[in-house]
Amino acid sequence: MSERAIQLSDTADGQLAELIGLLTARNEAALSLPCLGRETMGDGTVAACTAHTADRYELIAEFVGAASQLSGAGARRGPHRVSGFLRARGHGPGGHAERDHEGSRHDGDYTAENVDLDSLLKRLSAARGALNILSELTDEQLDTVPPAGSFRFCDGQRTLEQVIAGLLKHQSHQIDAVKAAAR
Repeated sequence: MSERAIQLSDTADGQLAELIGLLTARNEAALSLPCLGRETMGDGTVAACTAHTADRYELIAEFVGAASQLSGAGARRGPHRVSGFLRARGHGPGGHAERDHEGSRHDGDYTAENVDLDSLLKRLSAARGALNILSELTDEQLDTVPPAGSFRFCDGQRTLEQVIAGLLKHQSHQIDAVKAAAR
């Protein structure tokens, strides 16, 4: 465990707490509001954007779990890389609106009509719990370099810490769009 890992964990937890709080306060009616700038996500509503965001948090937790397991077993610091196993998990580049390894829905399938608030809040809470794994990362694990193309922002140069920070920054933009729509 490291201070850097705790900071990443606190960032993810804060983002999810904010999103859960916002949706809880606005109730079901907020899900059908248009989410400007996110028109290509499902039907472009808060529901679609938030469902997409929940998907990404779940994938981030999976990625971190796989990276943390592998980085302790044979991974080295600096230019050396975490095993290519991560590619097999379906986390390559361009996977923004693709089906995941379990065949979950495309972002285009999300609409205000088929996303309900209760299940969305449960998914966000589950992702929040799953992302507690961030706080368990060591400095050595954070300094490993995931292979290029193994997940979004993995270019074979960035450390795991930099990749996670980039992912969380991307997620913050999604939350900002939802907040702007739900005002």
